[in-house]
Amino acid sequence: MHHLAATSRLSAFAGLLLAGAAANAQSVQGAPPSPSEREQKDYEPVGGRIGSFFLYPSAEARIEYDDNILALPDNGDGDVELTLRGQVALKSRWKRHSLEGEAYIQQSYHGKFETEDVMEGGARLRGRLDIDRDTSARLIASLDSLAENRANITSARDARRPTRYRRADALLSVARDTGPVQLIGDAQIVVLDFDDAVASDGSVLEQDFRDSLYLRGALTALVDVSPRVSALLRGQVDRLHYTGTPATPDPFDRDTTGYAVEAGLRVELTNLLFGQVRAGVLHREVDGPSAKGLTGLSFGADLTWNLTPLTTVKLLADRQVEEGGSQLVSGNVRSQVRVEAEHELLRNVILEARAGYARIDTVGQVDTSADEYTLMVGATWKLDRNFRVFARADRFQRFADNDFFREFTRNRVSAGVRVVF
Repeated sequence: MHHLAATSRLSAFAGLLLAGAAANAQSVQGAPPSPSEREQKDYEPVGGRIGSFFLYPSAEARIEYDDNILALPDNGDGDVELTLRGQVALKSRWKRHSLEGEAYIQQSYHGKFETEDVMEGGARLRGRLDIDRDTSARLIASLDSLAENRANITSARDARRPTRYRRADALLSVARDTGPVQLIGDAQIVVLDFDDAVASDGSVLEQDFRDSLYLRGALTALVDVSPRVSALLRGQVDRLHYTGTPATPDPFDRDTTGYAVEAGLRVELTNLLFGQVRAGVLHREVDGPSAKGLTGLSFGADLTWNLTPLTTVKLLADRQVEEGGSQLVSGNVRSQVRVEAEHELLRNVILEARAGYARIDTVGQVDTSADEYTLMVGATWKLDRNFRVFARADRFQRFADNDFFREFTRNRVSAGVRVVF
């Protein structure tokens, strides 16, 4: 998910986050897997062995009804969408080090609005190198060709079709554990490249001004206070550079440089509560003299509470800056909190729910804000090792101070089947 401020995880790609939130998060050490992550021996795919690797192909078909397919403020039209997805994953089975990758392609079809039909695809690579007993390095890299979601706050509202773009992301992290002190350093680069959109009247909506290069470096120190509690200190510097050609003849310089300093705790209390909380200050400077920067609160939380052996609740919160989608702003500050719950109804039936809130404020020549609310409930039923059936229902609402951000409400229900080999 990205960031010109510290973040907690690589979230679902909502908006166009400029640095993966997962890249800024420190993993929860020792936390048991949630119900959806827990391996059930009789319901896990076997895969195909290729030397010291295992190959896991999968296919998915999902049908969905969206009551506001174009995310319009008033009188939005509904439509039925069919999405077909194919994916292949490759995972190592080494005793030391690890390497895994995946590639996917998916195509959506709409019953009424054929302009919303899109094909997307991408690939991921994740690796861990155990340098010695106390030092390890991790690499996460991805490359995607995507279509921008109509609900994104940065989406071009008058575009006839969803805006196409490419995203490349690479993160290198090195961790050193010296006993009472653990040091984690990471560096990240994110590149966004947008295609121009076309309006309903055939005119071109230039999007090159959104092309960007994001660079980030961070260092985290964890100091043991007790066997289950560590003090956390984190510092980050980053640079966002807009690389595209502006559409206006005399635009202001939207490039920004910033830093964030945070302190907090990482906890591991018996088998019940795991994770971290942190808070501090973030600061951004905008290169253009006509736009003021930002100094404010930086915060984050990534807590897992095992309410019962079958129920897990997670609290996720952060404050970050994302690409603004306008030549009048250098970015949007997103302050968000989300609660997720999973319950193992049966060994092969997982129930889930999620509720979230986000406050979005502009940074630049426009001073405005918006509030977003999300709610989702769903279930996954593992029929056997190969077949999964799932269903979801979700609601999204945005309220805005003025017309700079689009207000709308969207409700969706979906069901599908996934085949994993």
